[in-house]
Amino acid sequence: MSQSVILDRSLLWDPICFPVERQPLSQLLPEDVKLLPSDRQTAIVGEMTPGQSSIFALQSKDYTLIPNALIRKVAESVFPDHQLDVRYTSRGDFSISLILPEEINITSQAGDTTVSDRLQKTMIINNSYHGKTPFTLQGTALAEHVESIVSSAMRVSYYRLVCQNGLMGWADDYMSLDDYLQWLANGKPKKYKDAKQVREHGLTERRQVNQKRESEILVQKKFTHRALDLQWFEQYLTRTLRQFSGASSALTAQVYQRLAQVLISGREEEVLAEAGLPKMLARTALERLEKEERELQQPATLWLAYNALNYALFNSRSALNINDRYRADEAAFHQMATLSLTL
Repeated sequence: MSQSVILDRSLLWDPICFPVERQPLSQLLPEDVKLLPSDRQTAIVGEMTPGQSSIFALQSKDYTLIPNALIRKVAESVFPDHQLDVRYTSRGDFSISLILPEEINITSQAGDTTVSDRLQKTMIINNSYHGKTPFTLQGTALAEHVESIVSSAMRVSYYRLVCQNGLMGWADDYMSLDDYLQWLANGKPKKYKDAKQVREHGLTERRQVNQKRESEILVQKKFTHRALDLQWFEQYLTRTLRQFSGASSALTAQVYQRLAQVLISGREEEVLAEAGLPKMLARTALERLEKEERELQQPATLWLAYNALNYALFNSRSALNINDRYRADEAAFHQMATLSLTL
């Protein structure tokens, strides 16, 4: 049974850039202990608490550890003006939000008053030392993008200043808002081609043009942590972050604006329950939504509901690991967007 935890939080790199390395398990055991044959005889050892070493996982000899210190080096080089917000666990799960100065505003109406919600462009990087979840950029291991229409595009995430939420760019895999809404209306099929049949000829041609590039992307972005060249990885991460810094707009932001226009006053509990979160997290989300209604003096909208769900997922005690919390967040985002079609 998984232990229920609250994610630790830091606005500094140091708490997650502690010493960590690969060590042969045989060196950590007493001399009179004999290891039985196994392909997992490499220990991932870190000193999260000074003076106290922890074994995060046992891996094969080919497993490549991606230390947070390497991510920090690249981030500070490419994004010298970034701010940091990290959520992490003592088990070696890390969600690293690199918050950039660029801002957008999501507007909604509160009576005769226009309310503006400030968001900052963000790169969200997930890493782990236990090996159960892969290194990801913007919520995906990125090999999935090869099956996508926009395989060369990078999701754009945002950081909501009012509640310090890191919001993933879940809708950015689609070419337009109409395409995304059509996918929702068709029941969220797993394959894009099943969601929409129009312009199929044009899409096929585009895939043929980009075939070589997509093959390169597949090779580069399929992070299995197996025999990964860290020098190459550092260069790749540098290029990717530079590419992200040039991304100026995102479909997800259009969805946020759409959610901000849909009022749900009097239906808050029902809407949050439909997101599918465990009851305790749904209750926390409701409390958060009611708090924002009072403090912002703004009626409840699908936008505030989604933010309340995100807040509950990343600020509450739960047995969900960081990767599972993001999966739940993605499901909640798509559910709020689906409701925007019917409410």
